[in-house]
Amino acid sequence: VATDAPATDAPPASEAPPAADITVTVGSANFPENQLLAEIYGQALEANGITVERSLNIGSREVYFAALDSGEIDLLPEYSNSLLSYTLRLDDPEARPAATNIAEQVEELRANLPEGLTVLEASTAEDKDVIVCRAEVAEELGIATLPEMAAVADQITLGAPPEFETRTPFGLVGFQERYGAEFEEFVPLNIGGVADALSGGAIDCGNLFSTMSIITTGGFVAMEDVDTVVPNEAVIPVIRTEVATPEVTAILDEVSGVLDTDKLKAMMVEIEVDAADPAVVAQEFLTAEGLA
Repeated sequence: VATDAPATDAPPASEAPPAADITVTVGSANFPENQLLAEIYGQALEANGITVERSLNIGSREVYFAALDSGEIDLLPEYSNSLLSYTLRLDDPEARPAATNIAEQVEELRANLPEGLTVLEASTAEDKDVIVCRAEVAEELGIATLPEMAAVADQITLGAPPEFETRTPFGLVGFQERYGAEFEEFVPLNIGGVADALSGGAIDCGNLFSTMSIITTGGFVAMEDVDTVVPNEAVIPVIRTEVATPEVTAILDEVSGVLDTDKLKAMMVEIEVDAADPAVVAQEFLTAEGLA
């Protein structure tokens, strides 16, 4: 769980019309947790009389960020460090975040996001990228950390989303730069496909998210990030300033104030293990927290 206190600086008030007169289009990336978070944001707004449209399961950050920047969508759940890293690389492919904690990440995001975009309060819910390996692979190769895995990468078939191939510091490019890692094979898959390929033995190791219940239920071994390749990753709303009215901001800040890692993990068990509908899980969460 991120331990840094969320930033308290609110973005400047927009010139948008009153909340009752606006429509907020909520988007999401193409994995269940992000769809859940989008439903939580959207339903919280709807519970307060704000019209919400949905554009879920858009795709990777490269795709949905373009939709957000162009105004096709207005609001999306993001992850503080990943968003910051991506934002900085838009202007300079070699840029790296200077921020070392959540509050600094939020401050740097607000200073560097394209005009018309901002982030609101960060939650203490954290979901970080991890590399997990099948237990038998980890035991056979004697690996428990990222550098140990990198040292025997030429014996490992790694699965991850397609964009992992060109990403740094957490990606094939970053692993090669930091550790000199050259994997035996890279298999591009969506996140759900990575979990299935691990379970079926088609890949040895794969990129998952730390809140995914399959890590525990599948008996996978998460490689310890001893070099902090992946910094803190707080769940945070990124929003177009034109719809970030005081009413909308207050509602979403209230959601962030009650959302933490344990609650997020519990909701993901409902979705991934019990096959619950993310929209229903979101409604139950908001009701339990008195926000619906």
